[in-house]
Amino acid sequence: MSDRDELIEANRTFYRAFESLDAEQMESVWLKDPQIICIHPGWPELAGWGPIMRSWERIFENVFEMKFDLRVVEARVNADLGFVLVEENLTQRGYEGVVKAKLLSTNVFARAGTRWWLVLHHGSPVMAPPADEPPLQ
Repeated sequence: MSDRDELIEANRTFYRAFESLDAEQMESVWLKDPQIICIHPGWPELAGWGPIMRSWERIFENVFEMKFDLRVVEARVNADLGFVLVEENLTQRGYEGVVKAKLLSTNVFARAGTRWWLVLHHGSPVMAPPADEPPLQ
């Protein structure tokens, strides 16, 4: 398997952990390092293992189901660092019903030993223009 294929598989593992709503599975994809970063849509930057893992616990406690339809926009590897730019079409079911969202996320991985570890996740909502307004060129 190529480095790029391994990177894309590590990214898939992240989203399987996300959909599982299981904090232990989510912990298994992140590098245990004080310099990791996570920026959830609409949240401030979180840095370090403890704050990031607590954020996932909070998210998982407040939803019943999350399903992603993903499209890899770009994936690149440079030595032991790689990134995957992903278009996420998310459907989540929680206390307030079903919510659908489109997000663009950047997932940065560092290779340590023989595997890729997530070191940065940054998700941003994609805001669609009103139906009567053409998209910007």
